[in-house]
Amino acid sequence: MSGPADAASRRSRRLDRLGIPHLSGSGRIVAATALDSFGVGMFIPLNFLFFLLTTDLTVQQVGYGTSLATLLSLPVAPLAGIAVDRWGPKASLVANNVLATVGYLCYLLVDSQVSLVVVLFLVLCAERMYWASWPAFVADLAHGAELDRWYAFTAAGKNASVSLGGAVGGALLASGWSGAAVLIVVLNAGTSAVTALLFAFPGRRIEHTPAPAADPTAPDPVRGAGGRDEPDKGRETSEGSSWRALARDRTILVLIGAQAAFVFAWLIPTIILPVYLVEVRGLPAWLPSTALTLNSLLIVLAQSALTARLGTCRRSRVIAWSSVLMLGTVLLLALLPVLSSGTGVVLVYTAVLLFSVGQMAATPAMTAVSATAAPRHARGRYLSMVSLTWTVSAITGPALVGSLAERHTLVLWAVLAALTAAGGLGYHLAGRMSPERLGAPRATRRRDRPAEPRTT
Repeated sequence: MSGPADAASRRSRRLDRLGIPHLSGSGRIVAATALDSFGVGMFIPLNFLFFLLTTDLTVQQVGYGTSLATLLSLPVAPLAGIAVDRWGPKASLVANNVLATVGYLCYLLVDSQVSLVVVLFLVLCAERMYWASWPAFVADLAHGAELDRWYAFTAAGKNASVSLGGAVGGALLASGWSGAAVLIVVLNAGTSAVTALLFAFPGRRIEHTPAPAADPTAPDPVRGAGGRDEPDKGRETSEGSSWRALARDRTILVLIGAQAAFVFAWLIPTIILPVYLVEVRGLPAWLPSTALTLNSLLIVLAQSALTARLGTCRRSRVIAWSSVLMLGTVLLLALLPVLSSGTGVVLVYTAVLLFSVGQMAATPAMTAVSATAAPRHARGRYLSMVSLTWTVSAITGPALVGSLAERHTLVLWAVLAALTAAGGLGYHLAGRMSPERLGAPRATRRRDRPAEPRTT
């Protein structure tokens, strides 16, 4: 007869195959990520539209105000990284959600372009804090392959929650009720407030251990190695020396450059496909929407399982091969003009499938690298720099697509292919430079899991 131990072992193996992380004691954390993502998804249809519906501002004024607020928020990213390193990612996540709650409620007070910029600045500051703190928060929960499982599991959950929230928000707006926009903003603020409470009392002990005092006999973390996921257990340093440590670390510099180039590939499903397929190639308007839906469904259904299958592969190698898949996506889309419309539709879905597999393989590995490659005492600072690479692509990507998509399509694909290849090669190079930090294989069995968490 099989006892409880055998049943637990079978359950553990089943969770391994599905890529589900160790969630015991983490229910509030999972609920917080799902609730926050639901609120964001609900608000997405209103992201730009809200101020046009509730104020007398013009499209041009809202557009200029949004761009100005985005530029003003850029210097906040390194400050957010310093806050994470000083007070820990848990406190920063709570502050992020409190600030987001205040910012969204202040949406209801906007009546001029100046107030628009101020309110958007508050919300964008909260976003900068989130991306500097969330990966570090998860890195305090898990290590090794378990860390990748956490990132994969939450990525899939967030996609599901955002899609559900988007459907709810779209239905409220489609109802024609005049108060729908205000209700959505209030609900989004409410989800941020509840998320702040859940992160403040997560149900398990999460400690941000400060870097130990300097050991004069210890190797320089810039030159020396460390553990697989903790390249440097850290040494207490001043803020200036932490930044200098990152600036002197060649692996970190290569990673930042690789990330800055590689993230341009993420423009394909959201910006490039709608413009290229509909405006340039004249294909049906439903095609990019269904392609994006396919991408989201694949992430929800297959993200965790795929990450589990890649658990024994080096992170840098996974990212490099993901860039190859995304290069295949670029090549297929570049061939679209020479194909018939029917064949072109099949090719588009094939390209999106290739991209989705590359995205699912790369995202957990990239996030894990970002959270563990830097010395412990500078983790938040490095994550803040990583978040800025996404901001750079978000700002410059639409201009790149707008200037090249219609008249210089081949140049657009060539630029995108070059950036994607450079990103993959950069991660490969960084893995060769510091294999103990990026390239060490990861265990896949449950023995790499942390001990059962203590409740607070």
